[in-house]
Amino acid sequence: MSLDATDNGEELMSAQAIHIRAKALRVKFKTTIRHAAATRDEGESIWIQAKRNGIAGYGEGCPRTYVAGDDLESSVKWVEDNFASGINLETLDELEKWITDNDATIDKYPSAWCAIEMALLDLFAREKGYNVERLLGLDGYQLRGRYTAVLGDDKKWKYTTLADKYLIRGFSDFKIKLNGNNLERDKEKISILEDLCTQHGVGSIRIRLDANNLWKDRCDEAITYIKSVGGRVFAVEEPVGSKNASDISKISVETGLPVILDESLCTLEDLSLYKNLPGKFIANIKISRVGGLIRAIRLIEELKGMGWPIIIGCHVGETSLLTRAALIATSAAGESLVAHEGAFGDYLLEREPTDPMLRFGRNGLLNLSFPYYFKTVQGLQVIPAENWNIGFGMRCRMPVVPDDGAPEIEFLEMPDKYKIHYRRWGSAEGEDVILILHGGMSHSGWQAPLAIQMRSIAPDITVIAADRRGCGLNEKRGDLGSVQLVIDDVIKHVEFLNKSFDRVHLAGWCQGSQYASVAASTLRDKLSSLILLTPGFFWNERFRSVLSIAEKTVMDMISEFKLKPERDYACIPIPMEATDFTLDDGWLDFIDSDELKTTMITLKTVSIMDEVQELSWFAILQNALPILAIMAENDRIVDNKKVLQFIGHLFSGGKRNRLISLDSGHAIQFEKPNQVAAAILDFIQQRRPEKSISSIKN
Repeated sequence: MSLDATDNGEELMSAQAIHIRAKALRVKFKTTIRHAAATRDEGESIWIQAKRNGIAGYGEGCPRTYVAGDDLESSVKWVEDNFASGINLETLDELEKWITDNDATIDKYPSAWCAIEMALLDLFAREKGYNVERLLGLDGYQLRGRYTAVLGDDKKWKYTTLADKYLIRGFSDFKIKLNGNNLERDKEKISILEDLCTQHGVGSIRIRLDANNLWKDRCDEAITYIKSVGGRVFAVEEPVGSKNASDISKISVETGLPVILDESLCTLEDLSLYKNLPGKFIANIKISRVGGLIRAIRLIEELKGMGWPIIIGCHVGETSLLTRAALIATSAAGESLVAHEGAFGDYLLEREPTDPMLRFGRNGLLNLSFPYYFKTVQGLQVIPAENWNIGFGMRCRMPVVPDDGAPEIEFLEMPDKYKIHYRRWGSAEGEDVILILHGGMSHSGWQAPLAIQMRSIAPDITVIAADRRGCGLNEKRGDLGSVQLVIDDVIKHVEFLNKSFDRVHLAGWCQGSQYASVAASTLRDKLSSLILLTPGFFWNERFRSVLSIAEKTVMDMISEFKLKPERDYACIPIPMEATDFTLDDGWLDFIDSDELKTTMITLKTVSIMDEVQELSWFAILQNALPILAIMAENDRIVDNKKVLQFIGHLFSGGKRNRLISLDSGHAIQFEKPNQVAAAILDFIQQRRPEKSISSIKN
């Protein structure tokens, strides 16, 4: 492989060298996707940034071992091993020459190269101030595509519900994933879809089947099965082993159906396998699978010359960036295009590191030649057609793993033998320790930014954040145990810390403020202060309504379907979204990908939470400890007005208690860790007039 890359060492990199960064991207799905080759609940992409002189381009590829043989880990490693020190390319001609010279290598890592090439094309176009279409010399292009609706191999109710949604949105082109081992089930899928079309008044639809290489080395079995499925099917995709040209040809001849080539057509060399064979074939071109947009366009031109119909496909879980690039291939296919697939945006994905999020509209149409509308938590956004005139027109970012400060993770065993895990930043003994209790959906790890900042100011301070019973690293997720246990856990933890520290300061964030207040009413002089961070004594009207609706809906479903959930079974969803906490993209990514957050709780826990909230109202009014309260002005969860009406008098007159308001969302430890840390440390210092915290840095 010939790489025109600079030597290692940033000082040796020329001004023209392009810096390449690669990350594995796993975007969470809102539902599980099933087909014969895989079951997925998250995407798998390689995400690339190409940067030069402050300008960055981005690209994406979707490695799939069952598609082209490449996987995500080896793809990222290949990029890191070969492009870590940069690459010198100035023009499109140089890029195309590199591709030609390294065809064999790209065949091994097609998705990784696709991501690099996309990032370079995006970068080159942005440097020149126009879009990728102009960079590639494409005239008369159209940024539009009409999606195929994809129906997976799901349970009947789920399949039917999804088919309903597609038909309501006006879809007329469908791809059905075959089971292959249950003929009646596959026949029923077609029957259901056809019946639903009648109900929705849809007169004409087109159906193709996707076998995902079900009948590898079983060609005759495949022919019999496909013939038996019946229905208004116009083509079948990948029925046998990939690139088994003779079997593929035989299936087309015997069934009379065109065979769609996906994994069986990755390169121009693959195409030569089918040139003289009988049967009808349709090419499914995925730019990630074929090794990038430039190779995809070359393949499309060859296919058009042969008169083949073309589908521009997509990988399940790809982001809007790859779908935006594929619109170029769709336009290049021209009149040969028979179907188009693309990313489903927030219909499927929780979040993606690019904006705007692209998804189909009415009739399955994605058309960027006109203003593009999409709804966000901040309201309706309108993207003008001119947005696509620079690069790919997408605003992207690199996935970031936040620094957790490398805390010690330990546990404290309670009298009932339950282990409460906690994170500790700092020494296990000393003068001052701050014990932080987390909110309802979060866990101790969410306090890392605050802990890191406090210790950067005062290294002698120890910060501990504990996971509540049933949360985070603890067992029996979603079950708080009992009111007595969940409060006693805090009391026992404080008493444990009293043995090793001169002063213990108890802090609670959001719902954690409730638990802290109740525990403090018992602990009294065992604590030096009480710190309330966006105290969740009262929820705002929107959040209260959502909580009520979620609980009522689940209870109605339990009753309607005569379910009998076990007492310790977490079946009630916590109806919160990442945007309830912050609108910062980096932290939104963190929240959505967090495996430890609590999303489901038990029926018993719902009642425990309600009881603790009420107990906290009485406890905070009886509190005799010095109090610091920090409110978030842009809080989407807490009713700040009601909280201030309730406890505001505690901060009137004198200097004992302190109330601070920050211009922040609910997660102040994410958005304002510096200010929160400084306020807490100053408050602690003021509580010790005889001796300041000696280690606080100037």
